[in-house]
Amino acid sequence: MKLGNYSFVRRYTLAQILVDIASFLVILLICYSVYVCAMDIEQIKSYNVTDTSLDFLDWKPLIIWCVISVVLFVFSFILILIPKKMPKKLVVTEKYAPKYCNILDTCISCVRLVLLLAVFELSCIHKNSILFQNNEMNIRLILCSVIIALLIWFTAVRLNSLSDVAEREAEDEKTCRIIEN
Repeated sequence: MKLGNYSFVRRYTLAQILVDIASFLVILLICYSVYVCAMDIEQIKSYNVTDTSLDFLDWKPLIIWCVISVVLFVFSFILILIPKKMPKKLVVTEKYAPKYCNILDTCISCVRLVLLLAVFELSCIHKNSILFQNNEMNIRLILCSVIIALLIWFTAVRLNSLSDVAEREAEDEKTCRIIEN
């Protein structure tokens, strides 16, 4: 990993591993839900003994949700693995660079998980519209948006507090150097 001029070894935390596993399970859930919908539609079409056309029942557009979830998963991993720029407004020392990147990586992983849950919810809404099932107002999408905003805010607060600690230590170090000379 790299932050500005500082290079260090990336270490996964238990939280990041659990969030990555949960994200992967949500992707499997999305794909499974599309598969089940496809089987339901094919079964409905097989029971059609009349001359009525059931071409309006098509499950293939649901595949886009599987693709979106995989692209989101890969994009978030790319964001985690690319070198990060040194923040302009925050003070990050070499000692705190791994912690700074770890906080950012955890935020990216958590936001990915919430976005994947929102994609799952959207795929369910799409599936219900294809099957002409009742689409009620879904509060979970609004809740996902609020959670994402809170995650980003919480990460900004953590980074600011980390910067304050690094800034105080840098000032203490300067004071010690002046006293020694």
